[in-house]
Amino acid sequence: MRPCRSLFCFLAFSLFAPIICLSQCAPPDRPGMRICAPSQNATVSFPFAIHFNSTPAAGAEIDHWIIYDNGKKLYQGITGDTGNTIFNVGIFNGRHNITIHAWDTFGNVYEDKVSITVTGDGFGWFPCAAPPTPGINFCDPPANVVLGTTYPINATATGHSRIDAIRLYVDGQPVITALQTNELLSGASVGSQGDHTVAVVAWDSTGHVFKQTRKIHSSYTYARVECTPDPSGQGETCGPGFNDTVQPPQDSFVDNSFSIQTQVENNPHPITAIKAYVDNTLVATSNGPVMLATVNDTTTGTHILTLQAWDTKGTLYRYRYNINVSLPH
Repeated sequence: MRPCRSLFCFLAFSLFAPIICLSQCAPPDRPGMRICAPSQNATVSFPFAIHFNSTPAAGAEIDHWIIYDNGKKLYQGITGDTGNTIFNVGIFNGRHNITIHAWDTFGNVYEDKVSITVTGDGFGWFPCAAPPTPGINFCDPPANVVLGTTYPINATATGHSRIDAIRLYVDGQPVITALQTNELLSGASVGSQGDHTVAVVAWDSTGHVFKQTRKIHSSYTYARVECTPDPSGQGETCGPGFNDTVQPPQDSFVDNSFSIQTQVENNPHPITAIKAYVDNTLVATSNGPVMLATVNDTTTGTHILTLQAWDTKGTLYRYRYNINVSLPH
């Protein structure tokens, strides 16, 4: 496990190495387990955080806790660790029943649970099952999802004989070829917004060709400002996107009325508008690269906050994350 270096952890997610932050969820007043967020029956954007904490019986300590997703064990804590804020423990798109058990050193077991729906870019990158008959199983990305200009491709082929090669095409151009395997696990970078054709083609050793094609609509190019060290060792080079100090921060706890503060930085063309949405409801607008707005009377629970900006060339910048409104913590 990897500790976070600040209050929140951003864009550092890995399936097998969850990001652990100090819990923002207070322990319950009496012995038990408490999940502060996400809220019951919330729809959350991948990736998201689970905020939880526990209290042992008087004189005992928490021996360990375990997070389960749909009955499957995902992650286990250590002795003395009552709770955490955990990002990405392998919970991907779909409906999930999350249960957390904690055991104290007296043998008591405590439980809390929450049911949520995960949406967004959490495709999972699980092994893609080979089709039972000759052809291609195009697992990811699924159809009818909102994507950026880069996303994972996951496909597996079955031939009449051994698959010799499997190749990815974007708009008719070959991108990557995997030899002597029937699996393709790669990424597509379409380069521009709009409709694109993504195809997976496979060849077996007896010359049969198999193809699966999917239309993908890429709706945004830039999300957050991303910086890379300069090769000269002098500073760093940053690309365009919403600034790193956006308020409220990702997975934060806010009141029913809260402020949005953000700015698009390093944009190659002037920004003409920014819009903010809570779930699918427009809550604030700005006619330039900066947004300073107050959102009032938001319903209690975990919500998806979406920030979108447009420049003079029609490029859409989009940043989407979760906030927890008036949830006890």
